[in-house]
Amino acid sequence: MAMEREQHENLLNELLNPELEQSRRTEILQELRVDYGTVLTDISSMTENIEGLQKDNTDLVVSNSKLFRQLGVVGNDGKEQEEVQKEFSETVTLEQLESGV
Repeated sequence: MAMEREQHENLLNELLNPELEQSRRTEILQELRVDYGTVLTDISSMTENIEGLQKDNTDLVVSNSKLFRQLGVVGNDGKEQEEVQKEFSETVTLEQLESGV
């Protein structure tokens, strides 16, 4: 895990001190070098992760589209027939109303 921004800024500000001992300056520079390596590694792994997720998302969108197109063709035929039958069964003539059926 990379160091926090505030910690990074504090180290950089400490480096600006002209009275800073050489050993401490070396320690700070080493910390910054290690942190930079960590940041590069994190960015690389996150970039790979994002690319994988984008590919998975694209594949899911394509699969979803195919599924909806298949269901749209099959699903509409069944619903239309059901609605036609429903309308037909609900039709009542005047003669049936007069006779009380």
